[in-house]
Amino acid sequence: MPAGGEVLGLTRVKLLIVNGDDFGHSQEVNAGIVRAHREGILTSASLMVAGEARDDAARLARDHPSLDVGLHAVVCQGRSVLTQDELGALVDARGRFPNKATLTGLRLFFDGKLRSKLALELGAQIEKHLELVGYLNHVDGHLNFHVHPVIADILVELAVKYQVRCVRLPREALMTTLRLKRNNLPSKITEAVIFRALSRRTRKKMYAKGLRSTDWLFGLHQSGHLSEDYVIGVIGRLRRGVTELYFHPAMDVGGTPPSPAAQFEVEILTSPRVREALDMHGVRLTTFAELANASAAS
Repeated sequence: MPAGGEVLGLTRVKLLIVNGDDFGHSQEVNAGIVRAHREGILTSASLMVAGEARDDAARLARDHPSLDVGLHAVVCQGRSVLTQDELGALVDARGRFPNKATLTGLRLFFDGKLRSKLALELGAQIEKHLELVGYLNHVDGHLNFHVHPVIADILVELAVKYQVRCVRLPREALMTTLRLKRNNLPSKITEAVIFRALSRRTRKKMYAKGLRSTDWLFGLHQSGHLSEDYVIGVIGRLRRGVTELYFHPAMDVGGTPPSPAAQFEVEILTSPRVREALDMHGVRLTTFAELANASAAS
């Protein structure tokens, strides 16, 4: 099956999707994503459909139709769409998923009774997204849980059912990242081993069903530690085809201040130096919508 660049027929050029995760999580995240889109290079966002600011995010999506909004599927560290009466032990009485990622992953893998509940919830998240936004071109997951073997199997089938064309594969060119920034080396190597294996498995499943992803990805290993120089370095090393570079931007809008790292990501995304780097290296911005539409036409 062809990858992103081959689907678009543009394997000789460099295309970049710049995504903002956690849209709908808070007013701060929403403000950061919208500013990064209006004034910067951000082309898409991923919506948490049970986030506390999801209605504001949906309004902003309608007000900014050039922002391609996908689904940020949540099964850990967030709220569910359905209730505990419908999901049982998958969530607590307030409809919240567990916070501990490792334990959640093990529980979902070994407790087969939860799988039918997971399918119900993930289907409900897709339907809520379509209700709020009106379209869905791409799916990814909070903490990249969408490539967990149990969740990936469910999401691939749901993507086919709802005609969602694109799914994120979180496998990053580790050596490229390390040449730019060698901090947190043990955790980067661990992430690379885990997510390469999970992405390889997910890729086989989704490509067999005609689903697509980008050719390359950045944002995994340096998450929370991005700098302007690092992003410019990534841009200078982009290969031909389609790359996704994802961020977690947020702005201080008078409520609970987001982390300094999240606020700085907005500055990176609106930096003239970053825009100049795109032009210098012949990189064209694109969206999952373009990739999805090309896939549908192929």
